[in-house]
Amino acid sequence: MADGPGGLNGYLLWQAANHWQRQMRAVLAPHGVTPVQYLLLSGLFELGESGGMPVKQVTLARHCNTDPMMTSQVLRSLEKAGLLRRAVNSEDRRAIAVEITETGVSLVQRAIAGVRETDARFHAPLAAHGEAFGDALQMLCGVKPKRRVRAQSG
Repeated sequence: MADGPGGLNGYLLWQAANHWQRQMRAVLAPHGVTPVQYLLLSGLFELGESGGMPVKQVTLARHCNTDPMMTSQVLRSLEKAGLLRRAVNSEDRRAIAVEITETGVSLVQRAIAGVRETDARFHAPLAAHGEAFGDALQMLCGVKPKRRVRAQSG
């Protein structure tokens, strides 16, 4: 059993996630965004790279694996900050289309190096097991890893 409260690995995972988020909040604070705001903004940037067209809000939530209602709330604050635009989707009047602004693109491009560096530093103790750790996290999220995971015997 793990050494977390009650001997549960979930508590250790929660503590590690909180520690990672504190580090991400520190690196993102100078840019004026939270980790979840950056997640959605960078996700929108990634989706926009594949065509430059607005994407449905629900598509962004799926891409980032976030709750659609929370995504909507966070996107409203990003819109107020001028980092993205929201509008009724021209193809589906029930859907909201989102598009990153030049200001949003600039923020993502300025922040990405610090985000990647902080993430790499946080995960450095796992360097020898980084891919396996990533695969394990994907499995916990219900996603089949892209690499074949070897079964352990014994």
